[in-house]
Amino acid sequence: MSSFADISRLVRPNRVAVIGASDRPGSFGHSTYNNVRNNSDIPGGTFPVNPAYETVLGDPAYPAVSAIPGEPVDVAIVLVAAGMVLDVVKDCASAGVKHVMVLSSGFSETDDSGDDLQRQVVEVAHAAGMRVYGPNSPGLTNNADKVLLTMSPVAGDDVSLGPVGLVTQGGGLGRAIMQWRDRGLGIGLWASPGNEADLDVSDFIHHMVDDERLRVIGAVVEGFSDGAKFIAAARRAQEAGKPLVVLKIGRSEYGQQTAASHTASIAGNDDVADAVFRQYGVIRVDDVDELAETLLLLVKALDTDIRRAGQVCVYSFSGGTASLGADMIGAAGLRLAEFAPDTARALAERAPSFGFVDNPVDLTTKVFTDSELNQAVFQLICDDPNVGSILFAMPADYGDSTVSVTTDALEIAATHDTLLIPVWMSPKHGGGHAVLSGAGFAPFDGLKRAVTALTRVVEWAAVCRGPESDSGAEPVGVADHSPGATPAALSYDEAGELLRRYGLRFPAETFVTSGQAAADAQRRIGRPVAMKLAAEGLVHKTEVGGVALGIGSPDEAARAYATMTDSDRLAAHGFVATGVYVQEMVGDGLDVLVGAHHDEVFGSVLTVGTGGVETEIEKDVLHLAMPFTDEQFVRALRPLRLWQRMKGVRGGRPTDLAELTRVVQAFATMFLEETERIAEVEVNPLRMVVSESGTECVTLDAVLLAR
Repeated sequence: MSSFADISRLVRPNRVAVIGASDRPGSFGHSTYNNVRNNSDIPGGTFPVNPAYETVLGDPAYPAVSAIPGEPVDVAIVLVAAGMVLDVVKDCASAGVKHVMVLSSGFSETDDSGDDLQRQVVEVAHAAGMRVYGPNSPGLTNNADKVLLTMSPVAGDDVSLGPVGLVTQGGGLGRAIMQWRDRGLGIGLWASPGNEADLDVSDFIHHMVDDERLRVIGAVVEGFSDGAKFIAAARRAQEAGKPLVVLKIGRSEYGQQTAASHTASIAGNDDVADAVFRQYGVIRVDDVDELAETLLLLVKALDTDIRRAGQVCVYSFSGGTASLGADMIGAAGLRLAEFAPDTARALAERAPSFGFVDNPVDLTTKVFTDSELNQAVFQLICDDPNVGSILFAMPADYGDSTVSVTTDALEIAATHDTLLIPVWMSPKHGGGHAVLSGAGFAPFDGLKRAVTALTRVVEWAAVCRGPESDSGAEPVGVADHSPGATPAALSYDEAGELLRRYGLRFPAETFVTSGQAAADAQRRIGRPVAMKLAAEGLVHKTEVGGVALGIGSPDEAARAYATMTDSDRLAAHGFVATGVYVQEMVGDGLDVLVGAHHDEVFGSVLTVGTGGVETEIEKDVLHLAMPFTDEQFVRALRPLRLWQRMKGVRGGRPTDLAELTRVVQAFATMFLEETERIAEVEVNPLRMVVSESGTECVTLDAVLLAR
């Protein structure tokens, strides 16, 4: 079970010391102590520590933390060179410091010696009951309580109260998002734990979930030091109904390599990260602008009936703009709201005959000459129960006319449970833009960006609004196995025995060691059979010609045996045959791949997708962190192309998803319970055979790799 640190005294300290504080303007020692002393409310006092100074900013300086009189400090901020940090941490430990915040760099992000130094720092701290924030960190900013524990010389200028919690592994991107305050983004708490030697992103997400002042959480993540812990934090956010928006770096190999060098965390398999995010309702974005805009829109959406946000009205006074907005709504998979009959009639009566009001709504420039037109139409749309959000698109600045239109929209929307999404498409901002920004509705710069953010909101609301029923099971931790070790395959018999024990069904089969025995086995079965080669170390039978299907006679079985086990042929592949399995042919059905492996970041991961000979061609798979609920499994299936085939196409019978779910859950239980023994499992194909009596799932082949 994941354990989270209590960081309440880190983000709201009573006493703070700054080791390396300086009187020299322009130095980090100066800017840090200035932020702590002059830009923060620290009730018990701030203390500069630097043996080279008698005073710093007029305060008495101390040679060491242990020389500070009175109660132990809650946070000691460390700014000295990496080679001096360990001695400083030892002094902090002796002084009873609760948290040490290491802003210095030169640790695990550099080389092995830096990694070793970082490990020693954590060991000394933990032995004294002290927690470590950093190293290689820019600090922490708690705007809600006016606590600026940061080296940034502009921290005092970037203060913006608001309901957003932000945690970033890197400081530069975090500062960029903090400066979105000019667009109305209010951040109550920003943490940037750097190398995460001890406290990590998940500790702060967990803390932000519990802070009632924070309603939305954003994160910039380069990698995860503890994937299972992140899953636990994401689950808590989902259960609390707090959106968690993540910019995860590492989609490409380039991003993964630079992320590793920057923060020394593990970027991990990006497909698995995507799957885990979807599983636990985490919103993934691709850039800083998208992160900030999504956070902004979520803050507004939570004040409306967010479940209706996907029922969109596109509203403009430009026909081209209205059509473009509607097109983008459709391309994003959202839908235009269908006005209620009373609304449609009233709009038709009030709108100009040369505009259109069926949605999208184009009032034309008539709004500039008819002062009541915009008010009347906008009121009707906001009153319509079928409309959940309004894409309010201003194509250009028209001086006082756009000021009037935007003012009306703001006043009417304020009295309704409808999400207003203003878009300003012109680089000339003008008075209308200022009206929107001044009211806390900084417009999106383009329709595409607005629709992208709305799509994220709608997807989150569909999955997370209201706690999802859950088994309550904790994610399984990452297993420890030696790097470079090549797992050995269990024998076919061993694999079959283990899977049968957990309820997976196999076809009736016989193991034979001669051509005559193969012929006899085919004769007993009395219908076409499958024959599969057995050889020590053989995993992928088809690659060595080790599978023959539809063998319809004893003579054909004998010939297939001879060909399959030919020693000269197999020698070229490095195998020696031990025999052949003669197996009943299972009827036609839908072939599914079911696999499991240990991901280095997120632990035990399930893979399900198109199976059989189409696996490599289709590459149509899903991933789920284990354990998972039945609901999570079925929801994850829906985006697959396989889903349409499961539902039945061209008059075919649909498969029983409940039966597939039962079998896959049994498979997952096996993997979790055998995790110390099994490194990887693949059942391919698991054939779903549908008949009048129901769906039967039959394991036609399986590979289990031992640790």
